[in-house]
Amino acid sequence: MRGLLAFIGQAERWATIGAFALMALALLADVIARRVFMTGLVGATEIAVIGMVAVAMFGIGVATDAGAHLRPRLFDALIPKSAEAVMDRLVSAVTAVFFALFAGLAVWMVGESALLGDRTEILRLPVWALQVMIALAFISNFIRFAAYAADPSLKPSEDIEEIKEAAAGAADLPDQEPR
Repeated sequence: MRGLLAFIGQAERWATIGAFALMALALLADVIARRVFMTGLVGATEIAVIGMVAVAMFGIGVATDAGAHLRPRLFDALIPKSAEAVMDRLVSAVTAVFFALFAGLAVWMVGESALLGDRTEILRLPVWALQVMIALAFISNFIRFAAYAADPSLKPSEDIEEIKEAAAGAADLPDQEPR
């Protein structure tokens, strides 16, 4: 299971990097075209929006894989130490169900768009082909959280200090004190 999660995480990172590059290049090309030719590139903003949606969807998995996703910690102190392991599994299971439901809806949405032949406004791209990335992101996160529910040792640390240390070591960043 660890290997599958590593593969999913790597694929999400590459998809996010590629989508961000696509978004940035489309916007950069549009700005340059506006400055040089006094007109924007047809479809550049549509491409940038597609890239942005991909970054947002696959970014969920990237953040979760790193243990850096946003999670309210307000009520953590209310959970007794003896119940933490059960709560951790329960939270992962509920999150897996959430992603499974949305994955199902996303797959249904892809099917409907393909059946109806929906296309984007400017570039006339098939909408279903773009919606597949939404379904894939929900499916990958369902797999991830189902694995975390089955085996909590697979879950990355959410300890903020540990994450900061790992990030500082990976990027060799100077340690900064909060103001």
